Amino acid sequence: MPMAQSEADKLVRRSKLFVPVNREKFVAKAWTRGADCIILDLEDAIAPADKDSARKMVKEVIPIVSKGGAEIEVRINREFEAEDLEAVVVPGLHVVMIPKCESAEEIQRLDQMVTQLEKERDLSVGKIHFDLIIETALGVVNVESIAKASPRIVQINIGQGDLSVDMGFPRLLELNFDQYFYAESRLLYAARAARVQACGLGAQNNVDFTSVSMGEEAMLRACRQAYLMGYRGAAIIHPGWCKAVNEGFKPSQADLGIARKVKAALDEAYARGEGSVTVEGRMYDVANMKHVLYILERADAVARREAEKTAALSSAGLKP
Repeated sequence: MPMAQSEADKLVRRSKLFVPVNREKFVAKAWTRGADCIILDLEDAIAPADKDSARKMVKEVIPIVSKGGAEIEVRINREFEAEDLEAVVVPGLHVVMIPKCESAEEIQRLDQMVTQLEKERDLSVGKIHFDLIIETALGVVNVESIAKASPRIVQINIGQGDLSVDMGFPRLLELNFDQYFYAESRLLYAARAARVQACGLGAQNNVDFTSVSMGEEAMLRACRQAYLMGYRGAAIIHPGWCKAVNEGFKPSQADLGIARKVKAALDEAYARGEGSVTVEGRMYDVANMKHVLYILERADAVARREAEKTAALSSAGLKP
């Protein structure tokens, strides 16, 4: 059965590294980068003349890029969705990334297509997730219904590049916040209402996802800002960003420290029959305990994910 969307926000898919499926040198090293998820790209990174040959490579590439414990996504082409799904719904695929989403009906149609392929190939029905990209004004307007369209949906993103084209925005870094604030804010609330993860760097001035010159520190700051706004991961194009993205999209050591103190103090207060407590000059009560438990549970989930990747790297002969 498909994953209940109430469970989707517990997944740890912070860094999602794009890898052109037909670039051998990128494929060969992708599993060593430490990404939580690797996106084998059949869309923008593949020249039009190479689409057919590229989709045929996915089945052979999946075992290579998954050696380091990364989960595997494939970004399909909407104009070739039937051909792409036919080629990529195979053992080892975890997620289909669907670009240019504009309606709930199209997501439901793709769900039915994947279900049919799972049945024909004796795969567990519903195990393959959907990761959606909203890239047009129509998609933004319909994002609430899109986010709830299928129980396969676990993550949803705004594609700022294509959205800027659809909206006629000039790409000016100092206008990023103003241009994308509405779309990103609407996405955050739609994702939360559907109990799926919002992904991306959000609306931040002077943050350019397409610039490979962005340093690790700048990427770390951007990811921490996005994490504090409610995002839980980001798709990236540079393998050198994986570490910063993994670090940015998890509770900080400072947050963990205060969370543990607050939990211990509230546990003691509850034992005394009291509903609130003061820690480091601030008052905490039952509502705060819910947030504290979320932070601690998220940190535990991240630790488990890191342990899985470390074990996979060791088994593949690479020292983490």
